[in-house]
Amino acid sequence: MARSRRSFSNRVTLASVAERAGVSPMTVSNVLNDKPNVTQAKRDVVMEAVAALGYKPNRAARALASATSFRIGLLHRDTDSSFLGQVLLGTLKAANKHSAEVAIRAFSARNPASAIDAAKALLDSGIDGLIVPPPLCENPDMLELRNRYKVPMMALVPGAGLKDVPAVRIDDELAAYDLTRLMLSKGHQRIGFIRFPSSALVSVSREAGFTRALTEAGITPDPQLVWVGRPTYQSGLAAAEYFLSLDDPPSAIFSSSDDIGAAIVNHAHRQGLRVPEDISVAGFDDAPIASQIWPQLTTVRQDISTIAEIAIERLMKSLKDQTDLGADVQLVEHELIERQSIADLLR
Repeated sequence: MARSRRSFSNRVTLASVAERAGVSPMTVSNVLNDKPNVTQAKRDVVMEAVAALGYKPNRAARALASATSFRIGLLHRDTDSSFLGQVLLGTLKAANKHSAEVAIRAFSARNPASAIDAAKALLDSGIDGLIVPPPLCENPDMLELRNRYKVPMMALVPGAGLKDVPAVRIDDELAAYDLTRLMLSKGHQRIGFIRFPSSALVSVSREAGFTRALTEAGITPDPQLVWVGRPTYQSGLAAAEYFLSLDDPPSAIFSSSDDIGAAIVNHAHRQGLRVPEDISVAGFDDAPIASQIWPQLTTVRQDISTIAEIAIERLMKSLKDQTDLGADVQLVEHELIERQSIADLLR
């Protein structure tokens, strides 16, 4: 009996190899299953540990792991708690269906370098696929990482199609066009527009939809009615102060995020203005804050949970079938949510 116990205690396990190599058991598994998404340096240290310990993997367990144990990486900005919650709902639903693991890593919204570092950390850990949110999915450095590690990547809600990267998103240009047309249909002619800074595709697409709707209505876009700001509540307060201080302020404001829209409503109340009678406001995304303020925001809903679920499903199918998704984009329908924040000037 003692001999049997001694034999068991001396048995080399995958965890023993991982501990000696200083890597995760998943990385050891990926090396042994000859998966491509492991750096050569880690591959070498794992094989050195295997040789030193005399590890002999169980073939049946190894085959099973190779067939079913996919590990998906998910990146998210540290300020996107509402967005992350919705992404997790869809991600975990699809991942559980396929018995896949999900590894989550945050990066700083204010430090672009931290995003690439977070992506590298996930890729070095031996993930099989990567889900990337905006605006990181539009970063050329991410495409370089994808090519270096040979790991399939899926973009979540970029503002337009991406070169060489598959995506799941709404049509932001059409969504902005539809929301602007709704405001125009209620008699608003002078409409302020808040876009995000830089050349982020979501800003370009939404402004294009806004401009198209105005042009079709015979209205020349006024540069004075465009404000550039981050998608934050604080930025919304600054935008509200700017628009409402104009000699000829807009009758309505199109906010490219619900946080911005909520801030404008709050600022208007502080100035003794009525919403929507004195100033109408629309948001975008249908985040929880859109229905938590008064009046509730008219906005565009993009079902982030469903988008994330579809992204995981597509990524898993690609991994299991060993197919390349190329730059294929799957569009998900958006929905206009009309609430109380836009006045009908034609009544």
